[in-house]
Amino acid sequence: MSLQSWQKPVDCDAKIDTSGLSGKTAVVTGGANGLGQAYIRALVAAGVNVCFGDMNAADGESLAAELSSTNFVKCDVRSWKDQLRLFKEAAASSCSGRIDYVVANAGISVQDDVFSFDGEGEEPSKPDLTTLDVNLHGVMYTVKLSMHYFIKQNGTTPSPTQQDTCLILIGSGAAFLDVPRSVQYCSPKWGARGVMHAMRRTAHFYGSRVNMISPWYVRTKILSQAAFDQVKDAGVEFATPEDGGQCLLRILSDPAVNGRTLFLSPRKWAKNGYLDLDLDEFSQEATFLQEVQADQIKNAPVELGLFP
Repeated sequence: MSLQSWQKPVDCDAKIDTSGLSGKTAVVTGGANGLGQAYIRALVAAGVNVCFGDMNAADGESLAAELSSTNFVKCDVRSWKDQLRLFKEAAASSCSGRIDYVVANAGISVQDDVFSFDGEGEEPSKPDLTTLDVNLHGVMYTVKLSMHYFIKQNGTTPSPTQQDTCLILIGSGAAFLDVPRSVQYCSPKWGARGVMHAMRRTAHFYGSRVNMISPWYVRTKILSQAAFDQVKDAGVEFATPEDGGQCLLRILSDPAVNGRTLFLSPRKWAKNGYLDLDLDEFSQEATFLQEVQADQIKNAPVELGLFP
């Protein structure tokens, strides 16, 4: 049996050929600044039309005015109506009427009320779960809309006429590593891995792929500059937004890349600023887990040849 795409590590040293991306349309959530903006700049440089959403209307409109082939929609990812409007606008503004790529980038990191202690003798207060609302529920809306458009465009039956589409989930080092006290931030990032694992065996039936980018520390607005300074003072090297843009293009430009996680890394760990972590597969020695996995999917609809 030949290896499936998710069993093949990505060659991150391979030359990126973006010629096949020109004229495509992408949706990016949380695109007004930080890594989202870096993804948009890389996409536009590759000839991709981008419709992006963000809560920050001032920065979003400024970026759209600066970059050609972009369209900004004010969007709170916690709102189904907002995200629906974003995707409708993307399809309407697309030259082909299609949405080819989606980057589920929007995310926040704030004070974690789940971990906080209210004091001895005090009644515990209800935690603010805004981080989960944005980083988990908002992502689920994006996933739902992505697959709706991808399947609507390509149909439910595998066919040579299907055109490549790709959903990019945004994880984090927190999707793999211990990050003490960051309960609300870590859980949806591990959840993003769960989404990829739930979809990667089935998305290709609809001409689609699903992959994940997991960034290391990148100096953006997700944390205060004082917090980033503290990390830097501890001797931690950062990754860069520009490498994030190239990481995205590496995935999108190669239709063989499916079900993989690329780690946006400092250059000390990867000469191009990103690498395939290759942590989403069981080792060849993990024969018991391989057997359990085989039983897990025996009754899956796609294994039985069933499609929605």
